[in-house]
Amino acid sequence: MTTTDGSWKLVVMGLKSKAVAGRKGLIAQVLKDVGGDAAPIRRARRVLLTMSVDALSGTPRFIDVHGDGEVCLISFADLLDILADPPPTLAEVMGRATQ
Repeated sequence: MTTTDGSWKLVVMGLKSKAVAGRKGLIAQVLKDVGGDAAPIRRARRVLLTMSVDALSGTPRFIDVHGDGEVCLISFADLLDILADPPPTLAEVMGRATQ
């Protein structure tokens, strides 16, 4: 599943509202597809401004913290969209996926 231009938020919101097996993994995969590989924390410190600007423009970024886990850098507006807005209709999700 590939997503572009903010449609990833619609896909995540759609998955969030569905009761499907593996939903958590599917959401994680969408975020990873959009955000790419996690930057090691040492590299992330050097490019934090760039990563932050990317997040503000709608592309989540990931930071690997010494192999203990990953941190997702996402804009506050995108987070609110995902958490607070009503889920998209199936037609909205499918319309975005075919564009």
